[in-house]
Formats: sequence, C-alpha cells, structure tokens
Amino acid sequence: MDPLQQLIFFVNGRKVVEQHVDPEMMLLPYLRKNLRLTGTKYGCGGGGCGACTVMVSRYNPSTKTIRHHPVNACLTPICSLYGTAVTTVEGIGSTTTRLHPVQERIAKCHGTQCGFCTPGMVMSMYALLRNHPEPTLDQLTDALGGNLCRCTGYRPIIDACKTFCKASGCCQSRENGACCLNQGINGLAELPEGDETSPELYSEEEFLPLDPTQELIFPPELMIMAEKQQLKTRVFRGDRMTWISPVTLKELVEVKFKHPQAPIVMGNTSVGPAVKFKGVFHPIIISPDRIEELCVISQDRDGLTLGAGLSLDQVKDILVAVVQKLPEEKTQTYRALLKHLRTLAGSQIRNMASLGGHIVSRHLDSDLNPLLAVGNCTLHLLSTVGERQIPLSEQFLRKCPDADLKPQEVLVSVTIPCSRKWEFVSAFRQAQRHQNALAIVNSGMRVLFREGGDIIKELSILYGGVGATTIGAKNSCQKLIGR
Repeated sequence: MDPLQQLIFFVNGRKVVEQHVDPEMMLLPYLRKNLRLTGTKYGCGGGGCGACTVMVSRYNPSTKTIRHHPVNACLTPICSLYGTAVTTVEGIGSTTTRLHPVQERIAKCHGTQCGFCTPGMVMSMYALLRNHPEPTLDQLTDALGGNLCRCTGYRPIIDACKTFCKASGCCQSRENGACCLNQGINGLAELPEGDETSPELYSEEEFLPLDPTQELIFPPELMIMAEKQQLKTRVFRGDRMTWISPVTLKELVEVKFKHPQAPIVMGNTSVGPAVKFKGVFHPIIISPDRIEELCVISQDRDGLTLGAGLSLDQVKDILVAVVQKLPEEKTQTYRALLKHLRTLAGSQIRNMASLGGHIVSRHLDSDLNPLLAVGNCTLHLLSTVGERQIPLSEQFLRKCPDADLKPQEVLVSVTIPCSRKWEFVSAFRQAQRHQNALAIVNSGMRVLFREGGDIIKELSILYGGVGATTIGAKNSCQKLIGR
C-alpha cells in the first residue's frame, strides 16, 4: 500500500483510518453514509444554509495552539482532514447519555420546530463556546450568521443562546433593574394588574451549567503526529481525481510547475460549488497543508502583508487588532475591509475560505476585490523561475494576460498599504440579506484630497456585480480629479 494514501483523523473522539480515499468525497456524505452519523443534515449542498455545520479542530505545532472552527461539511473534502479532529452533533450530547447545555437550552426555549436546521445551529454555537465560553451578543449573532431557519423566526434561538452571554436576559441592558418586557417594549404590552402569568418560558437557574472541562479534548495522538510529521507531500488517488497536498512552499511550487492547470484549493468554497452545480471537473487538485509561508503576518510603517493561506476569519481578527493600534488616518482601507468581512457569507465560509482563494477566484460579486484594488494592494507571486510582484488592479480582476498570474505561479501573500492623511476609503454592498448572501452590487471607493481637504487629488471607484468583470468608473474619476 502506498503510505501517502492513508488518511488519519478523529471523529467525535474516535480514530478513523482510511486506506483508500476517494478525493471527490466530501465530509457530509462520509459522515452520513460511511459512519452513519445522520445528525449532520444535508440542506442546500453549497454552503449556504448551515444545516451541515460541524466543528473541525486543528493543532498548530509552531504556535502550540488548537484552533476550533465551524465548517460546512458539504464543502469540506475528506482529504483535507488529515490530522484534524471533527466533532458532530452526536459527539457533544444525546438522549442516551445527556443533552449538552446548548441542546438543552435550545429545546427549553422553543428554539426548534421542524428541527432540520437545529444540529447546525447547535454546532455553530458549540464551536463559539469552545473559543469563547462567555461570548458577547455580537459574537453570538456573528456565529449564527451562516445558519438559516425556515420555522422559528430566530428569536427563540437567539434567546436560548443569549443565556451563555455575560449580559443575559431579553434586552441585554436593563435600566434601573427593569426588564423591557415589563415596559411594553418589543411589541409586548404591559401585563395587566393582577395577572400573575409569567412571560418567561424557562428559569435560567434550572439549566445545566456549561463546563468546558467536560468537553472532548483534542486527541494527543494528533499532536504527536503534527510535531513529528515528516515534511512529505501526501497524495490521494481516486478513480478520476488525484489530490496532492504539499507541505512545504518549495514542493508546492514544484507541483504547480508540473500541473499548471490544477487549481490550488484551501477551503473549497469556490471550486466546490463549481464542481457540484456547474459540472466543472479537475483531474488534479493541489491543496497546500500547513505551509508557514502562506500564513505570514508582517507589518511595517507602509502597510500590512498577509499570507494567502490565511482564512477570511483570521484576516478579520488581524485587521481588528491592527485598527485598534494604528491612528485612524492609516486604517481607512482596513476599516472598509472589516465592514465587508463582518457580513461576507457566514462564519463557516469565512473559516474555510482563504484570502488568496477569494482574490484569485475573482467572482463577479466578490466583496473584497474592489476594495483591495482601489487600495493599491500588491500580490506577491512565486514560481520555479523566482519571485514576482503585480498590482491587484482592475486589469488583474479582468484577467488581462499581461496583468495576471502565470499558470505556474503561486500567490504567496498580499500587501495592503496603510492609508495616508486626507485619504478616505468607503465600502458599499447591496444584497438580499445583511449576512450570508451574495452581493447584488458592491463597490470600493477611495479618494485622496490635497492638503486641507478641498481639492480631489486621486479618485478610484470600482464596482462588482454590474458587468462581466469588476469595472472601474474611469471617466467619472478623471473628470472629478482637480475639482
């Protein structure tokens, strides 16, 4: 047996070893059909509803940290799970043992009706609590942004999950100890005098307490594997597809040179839906695994350089930290990117999708690319020939041959410059929903005024969703400069 074909990971604390892996299989059908774990539901199949949400945990041997994050099982290739621990709804509690506090509170708060979306809701909340045992309301609503429900109207689900927040209760803030339910707020009339009926469905004192020490630990065997793993490319061959996972940047470049037409897949949020819904087929897929150079984070006085392999959720956290440290005039582009990152897709997709994948895919409704383009960002490329830099410009987004990546090149990192004094950047996005919906139209806008702020010196506006590619409003910008 070829040793590179062996796949090792854990599901709900149990070791799974697959000798022959089909690279075309996603995690969702593997859980339901191979392992008979049918609590994880098949909804849309394209990462849009969250019914298939599970938690994936990874150990980073460089930082000695474990990262827990929710993912859509319908888009997660089984080959990408080498060395990870997967937790499904069956792994946190059941009626045969005992319910997990998340399950109990959603049930008692009437947060489920048909129940189809509930396992995904539970796992999104569970992943949040593994990282933040006492989350804020903003963290809570952000965590559930990628889960859709057709029955409840979300209010009872939010009520159930709010019981884990530091400031619990119906309105999060009570003035003079008075609850908004007793003040006729939120569409509820005040209780008549003498009416002793309680508006509460539950008593928080009766809930099972959340005890992080009772959760499944990350398997020590996977830590040892990560610490002692041989830096050797893993290959999984199927009947129609071959999955190649390089573990060093040098090997990645060599593999890309041998297979220039093969896509590089990090989160599978772009290639996956294209394969499933558009019939696109790739005989070879390249999936970088734990390559440190693709996760670089460096900052100097001119700007911020981010590795192309960082997830969009990691990028969001990095930008939040940078915005807090730098003066506001230097963070205009970062703030605009954050505005989009807070509403881009849902938490599951942001934890899967990479910055480099989002840029290179160049979707017509890309939220970040118009902003990155007006922000004068630079792409750092690498091939067997050497390093190269190109601007992330309108020409790049239109895939002009002289401004695009070459087939053998790999995007390693992106440099986002700091904004200058009298420079302002704005983000615009219109979609059917505030969160977890593709934009109908979006835009990135940047203007630089002359000293004093009364004359336009530079102006750049790009629109997505209004044409075949991202389009720049060149004529308008040229006529406004100098006014």
